[in-house]
Formats: sequence, structure tokens, C-alpha cells
Amino acid sequence: MNRTYIKDVKADEKVKIAGFIENLRDKKSMQFIVLQDTTGKMQVTVEKEKLPQVAQVFSGLIVGSVVEIVGTAIKNDYVKLGGMELIPEQVVVLSKAEALPINDQAQIEERMNYRWIDLRDEKKALVFKIATLTEKAIRDFCLSNNFVEIHTPKISAQSSEGGSEVFKLDYFGTPAYLTQSPQLYKQMAMASGFERVFEFGDCFRAEQSFTARHATEFTSFDVEMSYVNSHKDVMDFEEALLKYTFKVVSEKYAQEIKDVFGVELKVPTADFPRIPYQKALEILKNEYNYVGASNDFDTESERLMCDYAIKNFGSEFVFITEYPFSQRAFYSMKCEDDASLCKSYDLLFKDCEITSGAQREHRAEQLVENIKEKGINPKNMQGYVDFFRYGCPPHGGFAIGMARLVAKMLNLSSIKESTFLFRGPKRIMP
Repeated sequence: MNRTYIKDVKADEKVKIAGFIENLRDKKSMQFIVLQDTTGKMQVTVEKEKLPQVAQVFSGLIVGSVVEIVGTAIKNDYVKLGGMELIPEQVVVLSKAEALPINDQAQIEERMNYRWIDLRDEKKALVFKIATLTEKAIRDFCLSNNFVEIHTPKISAQSSEGGSEVFKLDYFGTPAYLTQSPQLYKQMAMASGFERVFEFGDCFRAEQSFTARHATEFTSFDVEMSYVNSHKDVMDFEEALLKYTFKVVSEKYAQEIKDVFGVELKVPTADFPRIPYQKALEILKNEYNYVGASNDFDTESERLMCDYAIKNFGSEFVFITEYPFSQRAFYSMKCEDDASLCKSYDLLFKDCEITSGAQREHRAEQLVENIKEKGINPKNMQGYVDFFRYGCPPHGGFAIGMARLVAKMLNLSSIKESTFLFRGPKRIMP
């Protein structure tokens, strides 16, 4: 007999189900077992007098054990789990569990120590089902817009950002680095004539950050597209992509998201407001009497600008545009009318930056000047600059941290909850 998923069990049918014992109540004459698989839960009811051998098997088990059960499903309106229960005929123990080291009251760091057990919880598993659909929707949208999916190296001879926050390694006697982003390689794809590329891939940051939204290893969704007129074309594409993605997720999971997380998932339809960086600083000062450290954008600035966008535009999303070149990477293209600014942006969502994007500098000579201005030795970036010496179309792109996007979508307290196995400065296990 083939196994049946719990969601597919029908009354008055003999079935074989399998899963974890999520709850077990052993009464004087009855046993009530809740079995859980990836699709749901089902009550298994045992009358000890009628099924002594089955009862004996369950008496030797505890929560967390994995069993396979053959039995008949019958209707029972008193059963909360779908108004149906399974009367077992045969039980096979697939894995006998020891006492679980954590429960649902455990603090997050303790739960992370036993993440494989923590993820058995339906609520936590739902996070990854939603994340899966989010990624699928993004991929589908890109493919429908003539993008090519690429997979770039994660070991590089140079750091993509030209900074020091990289993990160094010995590559057969040659110094190498884990890539901070696929930035250099996705730009190389533009010089290859691919025109539009995207990637879901790992990024590594050797940063001593202990916030709810930073990790030393994370999955990034990256886009690069050729023949853009400015960063505004990049913003247009990202906005359309996110509207489509939220629509797809809402169509399947809106009710579950509301029931489980208490979140009313809002599908954006109106244009995302676009506020120049300098204007945003004025708004912060005039509307909120707030000036960030060094008159710069910080986490509180992001929170306040999201508040401003909701109150004035009814939007959970807001673009902050035209950042000072001094605050952006060397590959950002400067604005023609003010070289102190560049054609870049951040996208804020629910108090947090989820995207950085820009039009890139594709002219080799100007790129070298940018590199020098950042205090980087051009010789250290020679391989990158060579991408643009033999012809390259104007292009731009952006990146989204997937765990951060999903965490904000569901109002989770930390990206630890939307990351399968989190990596941070003090977390490298399991």
C-alpha cells in the first residue's frame, strides 16, 4: 500500500500514513495520538482493549518518534483536526525518539541549537513554504521578461566591494575570498551580451553585526539588466516584480498568513513613492525632528521614512534615490547634473532596507577614476575593469536579501526565523 498524505485522507478509506508523533495522550483505556506530516495533522485513536498490540507499541513511544500507520479513517465531529480520526490496524516504528531537548517555550538561541527540531512546528514550516513560492514567483516573473538565470562563482581572487569585510581562504596557495555578492560577475554577463540576468545565490559578509536583519551568510536575489536609461528603469522593473510576487503569494497564502502570523498581507497596486536622499533628510528633520548620525541615514531614518510613506502615500514601500557617491560603491554611476550624487537607490519596506540598486558605471575610464576616488588601487581591480574595455552596454541592477524580504513580509522578529540554518558572528552550528 502506498503512503497517503494526511491532507488527502478521506473518510471510510483504508490508508497508510506516516509522520512524527506531535502529541500523545495515554489514558487508562484510550490513547490519542496526533500524527504530523508535511501537509497537516491527524488524530489516531486507540481503544486499548480492542487493539492491545497497537496500544503496546504506542506506550513505548514519546513525542518526536516517527511511525507508519495503516488504518481506517472515520468521521468524528468531536475531533478538532478535520472532524476525522484514524482507527489503526498496524503500526510500524520507523524511528524511536529520545526526550526532546527543547519545547515551544525555548528562547531563540536555544531553538537555533536544535533547529531541525524547531522546524517541525507547523508555523515555522509555513515560513519556508511561503519563501518557496516567493522565490518561484520572482523566477517566473524574470523568465517571462526575457531574463537568463546564471550561477556565479562563490570563490574569487578579489573582493567584489573592494573592502575588508570578506572571508579569506587559501586557494591552493593563492589568496582568495568568499564573494560578498555576484556584483562583478553579473556585470560581466552584461559585457557578454546576455542583457538580462538573475541569480539566487549565497553571499558572505565578514561583519560583526548582531542585528535582527544581518547574517554572515545569506541568500541573495540579484538582477542586472542592459540598455537602461537610468536607475529609474531598474526601479520600474523591481516595483513590477514585487507587485507580481506579492499578488502570487497572497492568492495562495493570504488567509494562512493572517491566521498564523496575524498579518494582513497587502498587495501593492499604487506606484511606490520615490524620494531623493537629500529630500528625505529634510523630511526627517522637518517632520520628525530627527537627524541621523553624521547627518546620514540609519535604521531609525528608515523606520521614520516608512512611517512617512504610509501616512502620505498609503505605501509600505518607498524608494530613497540619488545617494551621495561617497556612500555608495565605486561601480555606481554619478549623476550628470551633480557628480557628488549617484544614480542609486534603496528600497525600504516595513521599517527596513530590503534592496540596494543603481545604474552602474560601464565606461572603463570613468570606472578607474571612481576606483581611485574610493582610495582603491586600480591594479587590484584590473580583472574587473577589463570587463568594460571591449564594449559594454549601459546597465543597472539590484539585490534583495531573501530572508529579510520574507521576514518583513510575515512580520517575523528576526531573519533567523526565515533562514533555514542561520550563520552569524557567533553561530556556525548546526
